[in-house]
Amino acid sequence: MDSPDIDAFGILEPYEPHETAESTAPGGPRPSPESESVAEMEGNRPHPSTLPATPAVSAAGDRSVAAGRDIHQPRNIDMRNSVVAGEEIVEQLAQAHAQPRTDRGLQDPEALRLLAERYVPPQDLLGETPGDEPETAFEVLHGHKFLVIGAQEDHGGQFAASKRLGFELWERHPGLVVREEVIDSEFRLRAEKLLLESEPAAVLIDLRDEADEDIQAVRRDMMGFTRQLERYRSFLIVIIPSKWMSAFEESFPGKTHLLGKPSPVEVFVQHLTRVDARALVGETGCVERLERLWPPQVAEMAEAVSGRIDRDESPEEALKNVLDSESHVWTSTLRQEIERRQQEGNFDWLGLLLAAAVLEGATAQHIVDASGQLLRCNELDVEQPVPLLRPSPVTKLFELTKEYFDPDGRQFPAPGFGPHVLRHFWSYHPDLHEPMLTWLGGLPHKIRDLDSFEMEQIADRVAELAEEGGASIALRIARTWGRSSLDKDPKKAPPSTTQVGRYQRSIAVRLLTNTAMHSTLGREVRQRLLAWSRDRTNIDIQQLTAEVCAGIGQSFPRIALTRLKHLANSEDDRVRAAVLDAVRRIGGELGTSRFLSYVEEWFDDASPPRLRMLSESVSGVLSEQSEQVEADSATSFWQRAVDTMPSEYLRPAVESWIRAAAAGAPGHSGEMVEPLVRATGSQWFRIVQMQRASRFGPNPPDLRGVEDESVTEVVHQLWTRLDEVDPVWQ
Repeated sequence: MDSPDIDAFGILEPYEPHETAESTAPGGPRPSPESESVAEMEGNRPHPSTLPATPAVSAAGDRSVAAGRDIHQPRNIDMRNSVVAGEEIVEQLAQAHAQPRTDRGLQDPEALRLLAERYVPPQDLLGETPGDEPETAFEVLHGHKFLVIGAQEDHGGQFAASKRLGFELWERHPGLVVREEVIDSEFRLRAEKLLLESEPAAVLIDLRDEADEDIQAVRRDMMGFTRQLERYRSFLIVIIPSKWMSAFEESFPGKTHLLGKPSPVEVFVQHLTRVDARALVGETGCVERLERLWPPQVAEMAEAVSGRIDRDESPEEALKNVLDSESHVWTSTLRQEIERRQQEGNFDWLGLLLAAAVLEGATAQHIVDASGQLLRCNELDVEQPVPLLRPSPVTKLFELTKEYFDPDGRQFPAPGFGPHVLRHFWSYHPDLHEPMLTWLGGLPHKIRDLDSFEMEQIADRVAELAEEGGASIALRIARTWGRSSLDKDPKKAPPSTTQVGRYQRSIAVRLLTNTAMHSTLGREVRQRLLAWSRDRTNIDIQQLTAEVCAGIGQSFPRIALTRLKHLANSEDDRVRAAVLDAVRRIGGELGTSRFLSYVEEWFDDASPPRLRMLSESVSGVLSEQSEQVEADSATSFWQRAVDTMPSEYLRPAVESWIRAAAAGAPGHSGEMVEPLVRATGSQWFRIVQMQRASRFGPNPPDLRGVEDESVTEVVHQLWTRLDEVDPVWQ
């Protein structure tokens, strides 16, 4: 029985098997060194599903649990949900879930509303000025359809300000969407590519982290793009680095806005709502220190204070610790402690610290197991005492001391210290890079009973490490996690391998979904996803790419559907199933009209497998929706469909459209029929195609087998309209 879809939010209870010899004995065989990528290392080691289980020690004869934190407690196996492969029982493994985001890409109106409620606008951003006074940024945007935003600091809250302006437009223009577009190799600022006449939009483009040549290209394209905004009833907001302000002001005089800095104290009050933040600032005397910060720094600081309060620090102590630049203090203290432990040869302590940094909050057993894996990746052979004399996992964690790690709560004393440890080792110990990557890539392979939280924690820590070391870290490790040991023919793969492959791949999906939407890492990740979508030789990578596209499609549908378009050329059943699922989910989020507009480009140079996928996708989206459609986008889609799709693909798509028309409200069918009629252009060969495509049922062209009379009525309505526009009868 297959596991549920990885993005279904019902988390399975994972079966935790008894510890294996490989996962607990640091003196075991070390993973083979890799030549090019971590993905290579898997070939020379046994797959996790083949590892033998060893007996566990029972702590109590009456089945009571005396010290739950100290004992690794396997859960009972429900055989009804297990898969048997030979003599092996394969449990339903937990899976990581892609993290939904509302702050990037296509903006959620409710998220925009929440932002507006807590946003502190700087002077001259919102509202209207009387008389001859200079216009506010919103007045310029609303009057001229576009605005260029800069600030004295390149990361001074420009994106939040742009979204706040977008919300103001959304309130004044019903039906308008607010969405961010990102710069990729295939990006061009062209109205026909980015705008839809049926979908007025406020388009946000952030150029702060882009190369000069890309900024210059956007600046050139803006000349033509801005002239077409009126036609599309749309708006454009472009965020630029401060050094480009004069150049854009020269090109677009009066259309640039230098963002001011709102009161940092007011920003802090809006973001720290659990205590009297204003009184806290006054009592601690930190107003002057706050005034030096820009809104993003203040918001991060408020979040850090809130996290410390969650860990039972007083608000005053929490604010003081955060203001004292604790990252600098951490670095100095940590460097000294690491040097001392290295000189002592205390690799156990160092391994536990790094393992805890990656798996903070995980079970003690898994942290200790991960530490053992790290020691093996460093070619350390550690003699283990016999099991009876071996300390429990929690006892091992006490070696870290509470100054660094709380073994009871399995967390560091300060929020953010775990990621800091990981970044510190990466930055100051370059010789450790390769062993760290090998170790991180191997964790899901070696520890197969991670629960969803632990899997997501590993993925998120690797994403944070990639912020320090570059997107190549995320791409390399995700490729390892996404690799399965399936045979070339997936039908011959044992069920256990399929289960374990899904388990590992779900971690890679979360990692790439997060990094693909990251402001600095995203471009390289998205570019690699595009390359992978065109690679017809690696089924594992194609399947992984499709599942990542499902994760980013809600925020960036254009980017996701472009990559899915290439994946739709695959003839592998696993890849096609993943693509179909991703496209249907994105279509469900977009709605029928917007979905048809986005996928119309799939007809360009389309292969038969892609056309079949497009037919199945449209049918799937329509089967779940019966909303009113926008006539122009539907007509354009169906015209391309009639001209491009062979009848065996066109018929199911037309049938789904007709059934959606029949399922709609009274009077709805005529609105749905009309785009099919208009798509023919009153040309006889298209009319014939449409008539043939609408003859479905058990015995086409005989409609008497169609079980739903309302469907038959819509078909006859379509035929009547086709006769009316047929030039033969005119």
